[in-house]
Amino acid sequence: MSNQHMITIAALGPDSGEMLTLGALEAMKSAQTLILRTERHGAAEMLRAQGVAFKTLDALYDLCEDFDELCGQAAAALCAKARETGGLCYAVSEPGSDATVRALASSCPEDIALRVVGGVSLASCAACAVIPFGVNTENLRTVTALSVSEMRVQADCPQVITEIDSRYIASDVKLWLSDLFEDEMTVYFIENAAEPAAQARPILLCDLDRQAHYDHRTAVLVPRVSVYERSRATYEDFVEVISRLRAPGGCPWDRAQTFHTLRQYMIEEACEAAEAMDRDDPMKIADELGDVLLQVVLNSCIGAEHREFTDRDVTSMAARKMITRHEHVFGRAQADSAQAVVSVWENAKKKERGEQTALERVLDVPASLPALMRGQKIIRRELQAKGRTCTPESAKKDAFAAVQAAAQASSGEKELGLALESLCALAHAMDLDAEIALRSAITKRIDRIRDEA
Repeated sequence: MSNQHMITIAALGPDSGEMLTLGALEAMKSAQTLILRTERHGAAEMLRAQGVAFKTLDALYDLCEDFDELCGQAAAALCAKARETGGLCYAVSEPGSDATVRALASSCPEDIALRVVGGVSLASCAACAVIPFGVNTENLRTVTALSVSEMRVQADCPQVITEIDSRYIASDVKLWLSDLFEDEMTVYFIENAAEPAAQARPILLCDLDRQAHYDHRTAVLVPRVSVYERSRATYEDFVEVISRLRAPGGCPWDRAQTFHTLRQYMIEEACEAAEAMDRDDPMKIADELGDVLLQVVLNSCIGAEHREFTDRDVTSMAARKMITRHEHVFGRAQADSAQAVVSVWENAKKKERGEQTALERVLDVPASLPALMRGQKIIRRELQAKGRTCTPESAKKDAFAAVQAAAQASSGEKELGLALESLCALAHAMDLDAEIALRSAITKRIDRIRDEA
């Protein structure tokens, strides 16, 4: 649009005028109006010394009640000034991580155009500071200290955490990193990362919040550490380990497995995980869930080798299913109780599969499920498909009759099966789980036998 007003966003770089790029300096010098986000930046004094006039948004800090309001007010003020002057240059330390720039870009009206002139980042300075220690900073990840609570720590690449401006923030960063890294691991503390000759100092991770000084220029660089050198691992680490086992030169047993040979292990591991849950042992649950995850990843690795599917397909399908079936969270459906959620879930499944007959629905129930679990699920699906309900009173009457028939002297397997089926129907009507109920009863029997021993 020819009538657009241009706002050029220029990077001042870290808090030192010595690292201001020629391109950014030229953009500021040639601007009819130059506005700095704040005068509290090392480049401000250098601009003043060169006779470059500028204004700042410092006054907004006192007028706004919170940071979100500050960003909104800054964006509005910049747009108004651009319309008044025909265009301007707005200078911030790092446009890519500046909240006022994000607010401006997200709310930019049609008559305002943005242009960005990049520069040196604090992370780049920190990376340069550790090169003398032989640290590989390729594929460097940058994280601001205040955002660690919103992110998961990674270990497959070096990362620099910037703006550690207090001991309290340093403690948060240390705890965040400790999710994957050992306390005695060496990290690199950069106290003056904004200076051209910033010095890095090797320290132990456990000492990150025990340093003498912190400010907005303080950063820590964490080198990449292989999963084989750590006691904790991410999902991606685990996939790497399994892929190595399946690769040429890996484990002969793992390389020999197929979907069919692993089927029995999937069932066994799921049952062992369920048993750990019954025992309410948190670390045992974690251990057994790891064995289930092993089956998921190993089967995914086999699928990838045959170009059939990958672990990304597995996670994508699972995530998409959770999003579409939780329309009360991610969509417009309403559900304020657990029972209402079940209704939303079933409606979503119906949309996915289309209209199905009762037969089609029950045939979808895996034959490999335990008999009680399978029976109750089939009963539930048949009733749902036919739009029928089963009251506890009628279910109890049917179960009583079926159990009486099974108790007759002439009864056999058929009558016993019908009795068990009627009990599954009763469990459904009473909103109970037949499988769990039987497990609980068996556990109590074992406890009684133990007490009698």
